[in-house]
Amino acid sequence: MNTPRSQKTSPQVPPAAYDELCDFLRQSGSPLTPAEALAGAIKLWIAKSREDAAPVRGYQWKQLFLPDGTRLRVHSGDTWQGADVIGDDLIFRGEAVSPNQMVQQTCGDARNAWLELWIRFPGEKNWTKAAQLRARQNQLAAKAPMTPAEAMAAAAKAMSAALSTALTLVEHANHQSQNTLERRLPRYRRAHDQLDDIH
Repeated sequence: MNTPRSQKTSPQVPPAAYDELCDFLRQSGSPLTPAEALAGAIKLWIAKSREDAAPVRGYQWKQLFLPDGTRLRVHSGDTWQGADVIGDDLIFRGEAVSPNQMVQQTCGDARNAWLELWIRFPGEKNWTKAAQLRARQNQLAAKAPMTPAEAMAAAAKAMSAALSTALTLVEHANHQSQNTLERRLPRYRRAHDQLDDIH
C-alpha cells in the first residue's frame, strides 16, 4: 500500500471484538480508552513480530545451544569463576573462549568441561550442570521424529507385515473351508447319518 498517510483510513474493528475490549477495560478498571488500548496492542504486536523475525544469537556448544545472555560458572578452589554468552561468543575474562578453554584456564588440563560447568539460561534463577543439560538434549534428540525416508521404510515394513498376516489368514480360511466341504462328502459320513432319498 503506497497511499499517503493523509489518505489512509483506520481499519474497522469487528463489533464483537470492540465490545469485548470495552467490557474488559471497564471490568479491569483500566484508565485506557479503547483507542489507546488498540494502539498499544498494535505496537506490542509489531514489536513481538520484529523480535520473532530477528535471528537468535548465542553460542553453539556441541549439541547444546546457549542463547545470548546465558551465564556459565566453574568452581575452582574456594571461588566461582563466571563467563557470559554475549552475542555469538562465550566471554571469559574479557576474551572469547570455548567452554573447554574456560575450564582449562580455571582448573587445569585434566578436566571435562561437561562435568565442571554449571549453566543458567536467561530468565532462569537456578543453575544446572552442563552434563545434565546435555543428557536432556540427547533424550530429546532420541525422541525426534523420523526423517521422511525412515518413515517410508517403517511404513513399508509395516505394510509388508500386514500383507504377510493377511495372506496367512486367507490360507487358513481356505484350509478351513476345504475341510468343511470334505466333511460333507459321503465317504466321510457315518452310515446311520445318511438319509435315504425317498421319491
